[in-house]
Amino acid sequence: MLKKRFLFIFDFDHTIVEDNTDTYIWKLLPNGRKSLPPYFEKEKNWNKFMRKVLQFYYHNDISVQQVQHCLQEIQLTQGFGELFDFIRTNKDQIECIIASDSNTFFIDSILEKRNLKDVFDKIYTNPVQIIDDFEISIFPYHKNECKSTCPRNMCKRTIISDNYQLNNYEKVCYFGDGKNDYCPGTILRKEDIIFVRKGYALEKLIRKNDLECEKFYFESGIYCINRLKNLFF
Repeated sequence: MLKKRFLFIFDFDHTIVEDNTDTYIWKLLPNGRKSLPPYFEKEKNWNKFMRKVLQFYYHNDISVQQVQHCLQEIQLTQGFGELFDFIRTNKDQIECIIASDSNTFFIDSILEKRNLKDVFDKIYTNPVQIIDDFEISIFPYHKNECKSTCPRNMCKRTIISDNYQLNNYEKVCYFGDGKNDYCPGTILRKEDIIFVRKGYALEKLIRKNDLECEKFYFESGIYCINRLKNLFF
């Protein structure tokens, strides 16, 4: 008998990790600053905003290594270490990816620190270039015209649709917390599950506009394991 096949899709900030990687590094602001200079407020595109933040860090002699070490302080969301151990145990049946509006440098820094790189088959996120080992420069993943809850630089529904045929999988399990996790939820089937972190924007959106798939609300990765166990036995 053929083994079951599953696609697990993870958001990163406030899903895999407890914090927002973009805002966590603001603790490195120079000269004891508590906030960014006022001119940053004029930039409404978050991807461009973060590119300017990283340029600001470069011009204030905040090194790539300082940013990396700061990121590596971030803890995994409660129970997600155990959840990833569960995925490893069943990895022959699971294709596991990340779709995140963070960036390659931030995500790779944390996955390496937490020894999680082996869990994921593919990571879809904003690309980064390290210039002369000193400057972190971030670029948009793509441009999209999505009219849902997506930023202009990333539609996760498009990422999934362009790279995966959901009908090839017995079940898709999507883990997320934010507004940009709602749009990919709209293409999940009745047999799929969206794992929604309690108390965050995605939960509020789903309460207002329901999704076809099963909804499972969690506070810890342990709750997710308990729901997933019967899929494999």
